[in-house]
Amino acid sequence: MKFIEFDKSLCDNCFKCLRACPTKAISFNKEERKIMDHLCIKCGRCLAKCPQDALKIKNPIEQIKSDLSNGVSYAVSLAPSFIGAFQLTSPGQMVAGLKKLGFSLIEETAVGAEIVSMNYERLIGEKAGQQMVTSCCPSANYMIEYLYPELIPSILPVVSPMIAHGLYIKQRHESIKVLFIGPCLAKMAEAEEITGAIDAVITFDELSRWFVEEEIMLEGLANEKFDLTGSRRGRGFPLGTEFINEQDKTPSKQHFKQISGMHQCRSLCEELIQNPIEGYVFELNICEGSCNNGPDFPKNAHQRYHREKLMEAYRLDFDTDYGPSIRLDGSEVKVKRIFSHRKDMREMPNHSEIKEILRQMGKYTKHDELNCGACGYVDCHEKAQAVFYGYSDVHECLAYLRGKAENMHSVLIDNSPNAVCTIDKKLTIIEINPTFDAIFNETSVKTIGLPIETFIEEKLFAEALNNRTSVKGKRIYVPSVQRHFITNIIYHEGDDVLLCFFTDITPIEAKKKALEQVKKETLLKTQEVIDKQMRVAQEIASLLGETTAETKMSLNSLKNLVLRDQGGLLDDIEE
Repeated sequence: MKFIEFDKSLCDNCFKCLRACPTKAISFNKEERKIMDHLCIKCGRCLAKCPQDALKIKNPIEQIKSDLSNGVSYAVSLAPSFIGAFQLTSPGQMVAGLKKLGFSLIEETAVGAEIVSMNYERLIGEKAGQQMVTSCCPSANYMIEYLYPELIPSILPVVSPMIAHGLYIKQRHESIKVLFIGPCLAKMAEAEEITGAIDAVITFDELSRWFVEEEIMLEGLANEKFDLTGSRRGRGFPLGTEFINEQDKTPSKQHFKQISGMHQCRSLCEELIQNPIEGYVFELNICEGSCNNGPDFPKNAHQRYHREKLMEAYRLDFDTDYGPSIRLDGSEVKVKRIFSHRKDMREMPNHSEIKEILRQMGKYTKHDELNCGACGYVDCHEKAQAVFYGYSDVHECLAYLRGKAENMHSVLIDNSPNAVCTIDKKLTIIEINPTFDAIFNETSVKTIGLPIETFIEEKLFAEALNNRTSVKGKRIYVPSVQRHFITNIIYHEGDDVLLCFFTDITPIEAKKKALEQVKKETLLKTQEVIDKQMRVAQEIASLLGETTAETKMSLNSLKNLVLRDQGGLLDDIEE
């Protein structure tokens, strides 16, 4: 089942999504960028971290709008954590807002949570003294199926409150579609996988944007009642289920432990595999702070601990009539669920294969393994394993690319035929290449640390620093080495230094000077010929009575042709 779409055209390879992904379910190699569904636990962390919106989940709102406009009836299963997601003065304003969008039936998902709780009570009583794990968080379930299938027997085989509620709504209302609204992205995948209960899922953030589009201001609406409200225990699920009934009686005196956050959940699973803890029921929630701190709350939602305060107050508030409630016994719908072994069982790379991949990444010793995490993986060995499976590429390693770039930079500068130096803001040389030393340092003194004026007049460099600007193609002559250079000065603002390149054009200037001398001598000879011809022409003309104008014009044309690019030389000659 494809859950998240990856738009490669928007991806800028920042790897923020991969760093956030707890199961490293994102493939970055030369051929593709994609989510690997067999590793994805649908937690939505990658979407929350992507700054380019390259990751997207299909939004069903347009289809829902179309259905509503065509007379399709929709019921809403609303997660109790809505109370901290929106700016409300009363819970009834949310009901009114949903009715304005066109929904005909609004119930709390806490109804389904109570059904689940009662089935948990029965199972915990039957399995008293055993190690148990709850099944409400779909991401936690996927994590166990994909990574820790050894713990599947410990999972209580019950559907989530969302599924239980959807089934219960459809049992009571024929020909109705059910929309779940909550803060969880994983519910979208769960609703597609467990069919027949939920027809669509949207998040609180998507609902918030829908309200804005329809210009619905919840705070200004009058209160309306839920069509069915849940129990106090059911409303408490977003805070972390305790499985304690309203009379504070616990079945079989089982111990309960609520675990939230990916790191804590994975640590617990690894511990339970190695050393089972009998007599405990563990409530696992992938989101830190449970569902009340899910991944897709609106941007203007209350902050986390304020949400908890509002949620706790709402859970305990049964004096206010928010709508009818009914007593449930847990047998209203079939809630049994089967969990599957989905772990990737491909052969692990051996030590030699990992070592070879590390070598290709330029990591020959433990010292070379920076384990910086920039590539998105926890350490270099995890990165090498991803390369082995084809999920990543050896070249997508920051340290490798930086080392390669630095080596190329060093080779390029050190072997450049141009003299190169770096000058700090005090006009002191801080770095040179061998060519600079060979040209300017005839006395073989230590060049680094000397003022640039030791070798070259500092005026040009001082102006570049003062003006914070670069200089390109400036011709200079350095008397100390009797050489001509084309100088390029690059000002680096971040470090306030100058990177200077000197291209030696002395041979070119010498050839140019020699050519100019040849041209000058040619012009002198031409002028002598012109003068001589003029004298001869005048003598002939005096004898023949012809004008000299035509001859003079032809000879001057010859002269100008030679002088085409040497106007200055003509002036010298004529003087």
